[in-house]
Amino acid sequence: MKISDISVNRPVTITMLILAVILIGGIALTRLPMDLTPDMEMPFLMIRTSYSGATPEEVEELVTRPVESTVATVDGLSNLNSTSREGSSMVMLEFEFGTNLTEAKNDIRDLISRIEARLPDGADEPRIMSFDPNSQPIIELAVAGGSAVELKKIAEDNIQPRLEKIVGVASAEISGGRSREIRINVDQEQLAAYNITLNQIAAAVRASNQSGGLGTVMVGNEELSVRALGEFDDFSDLREIKIPTAAGDEVPLTLLADLEDGYQEVSSISYLNGQESIGLSIQKQGDSNTVSVANEVKKAVDEMREEIPGVDIQITSNNAEYIENSISSVLQNFIIGGILAVIILFIFLRNFSSTIVIATAIPISVLATFSLMYFADLSLNLITLGGIALGVGMLVDNSIVVLENIYRHRSIGVGRLDAAKEGASEVATAISASTLTTVAVFIPVIFIEDLLAQIFTPMALTVTFSLLASLFVALTFIPMLSSKALKVSQNESDESVKNKRYIRFYQNILNKSLQHRYKIISVFIIFFVLFGVGIAVDIIPLETEYMPSSDQGTIRVFASMTGNSTIDLNNDLAQNLYNRVEDIPEIDILTSRVNSGRVNLTVELLPLSERERDVSQVAEEIRNRTKNIPGASVNVSAMTSMMGGRGGSGGTAVEAQIKGPDLDTLLNLGEKAESLLEKIEGIRNTDLSLEKGNEEIHVKINKTQAQNYGFTDSDIISYVNMALSGSTISQLTESGEEIDIVLKLQDSESTSLRNLSDIKLFSTNGIGVPLSQLASIDEGSGYSSIARENQQRYISVSADIFERPLGEVQTEVENVMTEKLQLPSGYTITYGGEAEDMASSFSQLFTAAVLAIILVYMVMASQFESLIYPFVIMFTVPLSIVGAVLGLIITGTPLSVNGLIGAIMLVGIVVNNAIVMIDYINNRKAYMNRKEAILEAAPIRLRPILMTTLTTTLALVPLALGIGTGAETQQPMAIVVISGLLFSTILTLIIIPVVYDIVDEIRKRFVNWLRKIVHKEEAEE
Repeated sequence: MKISDISVNRPVTITMLILAVILIGGIALTRLPMDLTPDMEMPFLMIRTSYSGATPEEVEELVTRPVESTVATVDGLSNLNSTSREGSSMVMLEFEFGTNLTEAKNDIRDLISRIEARLPDGADEPRIMSFDPNSQPIIELAVAGGSAVELKKIAEDNIQPRLEKIVGVASAEISGGRSREIRINVDQEQLAAYNITLNQIAAAVRASNQSGGLGTVMVGNEELSVRALGEFDDFSDLREIKIPTAAGDEVPLTLLADLEDGYQEVSSISYLNGQESIGLSIQKQGDSNTVSVANEVKKAVDEMREEIPGVDIQITSNNAEYIENSISSVLQNFIIGGILAVIILFIFLRNFSSTIVIATAIPISVLATFSLMYFADLSLNLITLGGIALGVGMLVDNSIVVLENIYRHRSIGVGRLDAAKEGASEVATAISASTLTTVAVFIPVIFIEDLLAQIFTPMALTVTFSLLASLFVALTFIPMLSSKALKVSQNESDESVKNKRYIRFYQNILNKSLQHRYKIISVFIIFFVLFGVGIAVDIIPLETEYMPSSDQGTIRVFASMTGNSTIDLNNDLAQNLYNRVEDIPEIDILTSRVNSGRVNLTVELLPLSERERDVSQVAEEIRNRTKNIPGASVNVSAMTSMMGGRGGSGGTAVEAQIKGPDLDTLLNLGEKAESLLEKIEGIRNTDLSLEKGNEEIHVKINKTQAQNYGFTDSDIISYVNMALSGSTISQLTESGEEIDIVLKLQDSESTSLRNLSDIKLFSTNGIGVPLSQLASIDEGSGYSSIARENQQRYISVSADIFERPLGEVQTEVENVMTEKLQLPSGYTITYGGEAEDMASSFSQLFTAAVLAIILVYMVMASQFESLIYPFVIMFTVPLSIVGAVLGLIITGTPLSVNGLIGAIMLVGIVVNNAIVMIDYINNRKAYMNRKEAILEAAPIRLRPILMTTLTTTLALVPLALGIGTGAETQQPMAIVVISGLLFSTILTLIIIPVVYDIVDEIRKRFVNWLRKIVHKEEAEE
């Protein structure tokens, strides 16, 4: 029994099944997690190794190189990068997607254990860490309205505990502010006079600040614990400490050092709209819903504002807000698109009941899709919702074809039940094939590798789910509902349909086209060839980019003073930056973080609907306002990617890597390359990865001398570090608060080169040895960091772009480097950044498109049981590609990864109309000649073809207009589908019948020729 017969004969069963789908889909919708992008597993592992006091060159030679050579053989490794900085080594391992990172981590751990003994004594054990893309804070807060000390205490006592109690919050980390600290500032001359070391003072302080259990005693019949209470009660207890000397005397600590009860030295300063503040970063637990956790945090912040008067608590960054706005925009566009599709149905059908019957396919199919998404462990995000929005017009395509055929049967007098059965079964094969062709194009997408697969596989699954659901609804619910509720006027017979003006107009054009079929096909072929040549030689300009820019309303400003800048200098720089940009009307919140290295300024803009300029235009104004600050380097970057980076792939748009052995040569080449980049139009924020470090003091330990006095390198490094920077040696607990006790030399004795030379270390036999006898102390400079890729040194020159397409800029960059940058022997240049990602993704997607075309052809061949008719139908594909390219050019939209995904979808969509037309022509050809069948069938199929085309395209119009937050991401995809489908449909109505006529005639002649040969051979026998 056919499925249409079952649906008509068992209306209650079908109704209950549909209700079950609606119920399950509704429940699934409430439980689907919401996020910006699909969950992504990044195939990266990091190996961090600390080597205190070592220069970048020493770190590279003694730590980085051995680690690299050891792990380079691990299975699945695709790329190996490292950075050697002063005192630390970081090796980044990039694996092929699909690699089991747990196994890889175990393998690396085994390999590292074999070389630990060969690492220098001062190096810590290498730590292996995973890279978690979900580790970024979901919300950042700024707290202002008091001193840094008061604000930090309020945050620690009230705000942080409150936030960390929220279900789904992993941590709320505090940054900035000042905490109480006790300092023991030691007089070096007194140390030398009494032959006492800093280590002895530290040991005496620790020994005087001890508590512990002593055992138990019996008191009556009870056994009680005995505990010694020796911890400091308050700051005054430190004044009572005495330090034993080698001679057996005791020296009061107050004679050796000044004791100071104060606050930590300022290492960073935070500001909120020019007012000093502290920050809190909220991180969610891995499997928590970003939006729900963020909403709970917002609720708690609102409550704390009322509970803590006088303190300004602001949410300075909220990823969930962008997620909510983006998803809301996509949903809005989805609803508008659905309404437009229904309006088109009513215009064509002029029948309210028919429109309602078809319109029911949209919500039912969508709810069924949500059910399948839930069981497939997908989330509601820009990609999956964009997939549903892209497919909303297609959801009714199958239902249109089924209902239109049922309607036609009813109009010629067939009864309700029979019309529903016959009308549905007659087109069941065609719509099943058309659905399968659309689904088939996503199979290659699922097998795409790298990050692209993790982003777009969920969309492929979502669209597949929605189309299969719409097919199910079209073959079950639509026939059942049509048999009960469809009202038909008797003026809708085939003859009356064919007599409508637009159909008669089409029939006349088709008739003339068939009379000049070879001219028509020749013009088409010449046009297609010329168009392809025009694209190839850039006569027809097609711009390219990696990912569409998405206005997230955030701008990052990174600034630093040249030379060894202090925190005071950078604080002045931060105030200068703030004064220059605070009056820009689009700015909502300004936060900044100042330290001795640089200034980080974060600019949060007003919502997109409340400003006239986009984030890139505001960033350009900030760049112009801040570019002439004397002695400062300023980098301004707009956050324009859903991946969270400055550009489409989370990195810079343009990057050139120069590889070679010598650092000085690399730096020289890098500086030349940077100057060449800066001259290219649209280039912004050039940056060199390798640069000379600031002037510094180099302490080169004389190993022989150190060993003679019984010192190791580690002894010297740790002691001098304590003397200069201070070391936390104990804590004082007061009113439940732990206060660090820091030991160091007095500032007056640790801030000059002479005093550094005079720092005395005492050997085991009590001999005081100045540092100058154990090491050479000189002024110098080195490299701030050394980068390597696959065990080869390199320097990268990177830049962002402004108001120019990536593909165009990348071509110019490569031409300029080839012509003007003369590389010495042994040095090479490669290109990375978004351009490399774009080239890789485009290559994979072109391969996927070819596979999609092959799969579509195979599906059609199995449906028609013919290799010829699918060949005819495939003529729609080049037509659609031409239309898609024209659409991108006319709208000024660059071709991106999203646009290519739309083109792959287009391959499966555009053949649907031709399938239905060819299938109907074949049915009519059974009892009339070919030309009559074409002129009979094509006009009858015109209305459903126009209906399905217009519902699909108009449903995508809101997305194509890019209205709302995050809509830019789906815009290229929608433009490609709309323009490709419209262009191919217009020409398909002519080209496909013409090609069918030619090919079928050739087929018939070939068959007749074979028959003659066979008959001739039989006659001869």
